[in-house]
Amino acid sequence: MERAMLKTYKNRNINASFAIANGFPSELLSNVSYFVFLWNDGEQPVIIRIDDREITLEPDHITCTTYLHKVQIYNSGPHLKTLFFNREFYCVHTYDSEVSCNGLLFFGSDTAPVMKLDPDETRRLRTLYSVLEEEFAIADANQEEMLRILLKRFIIRCTRLAKKQILKRADEQSDIDLVRSFNVLVEEHFRTRKTIGEYAELMYKSPKTITNVFSKYSKDSPLQVIHKRVIMEAKRILLYTDKPAKEIGYDLGYSDPAQFSKLFRKYAGMTTTDFRNTRSQVPFGQN
Repeated sequence: MERAMLKTYKNRNINASFAIANGFPSELLSNVSYFVFLWNDGEQPVIIRIDDREITLEPDHITCTTYLHKVQIYNSGPHLKTLFFNREFYCVHTYDSEVSCNGLLFFGSDTAPVMKLDPDETRRLRTLYSVLEEEFAIADANQEEMLRILLKRFIIRCTRLAKKQILKRADEQSDIDLVRSFNVLVEEHFRTRKTIGEYAELMYKSPKTITNVFSKYSKDSPLQVIHKRVIMEAKRILLYTDKPAKEIGYDLGYSDPAQFSKLFRKYAGMTTTDFRNTRSQVPFGQN
């Protein structure tokens, strides 16, 4: 595997970090929690494992992950463009009004959403990436703010793609914001809140309103979003720890082990034991 060509910026006073690379610098993820964009700007597919999910990132496709995901690249190279930034450099939650990506690109119901770039969008992102490369070499008082502005432009462009390609429709911003807000709240409370009504109270909406909006804009129902987030966390714990299923279920808010086991089997298609055994035996790149 070719070594990634890496450009980094750090502000140690506030622990802010931003980096871009042609390739995948896996060592970067070892000690900092990053949001990541992965963009296949080449002619060959790139195989990526994100937690238990293996995806083939086709040419002219882009995906993104959060600091919660474990990411592995099977066949990286300079054609894979990557962007890494932490919350101290740019917090997508605090500044959501600027980029509108929280609950869609990051912490949305679709884990690691994949967007396809058309030729015009590819050209725009290549230009933006080139400007970023140049800016990393300019070490002056305005460098951090310029890098942050360029990153925001990159995020906004990807958010626009996500609205068109992930949502069923993208005509009412208020409805889109409701979907995003629900997704973010699920991310914050999925261990303790399991019903649509509990989230409706937090949002000052009726359960019916939330359900109706999701039926228009999302492929998943609100309840499926809650359940899938629980199962995604359960899979992570099964993959990366030795905790027994009963303890995992309890940690995720299920006092009844049978209820948790039934939910896991429904969404994973197998028992927790089979999942742990099967996923640990599948060679990367051979799914």
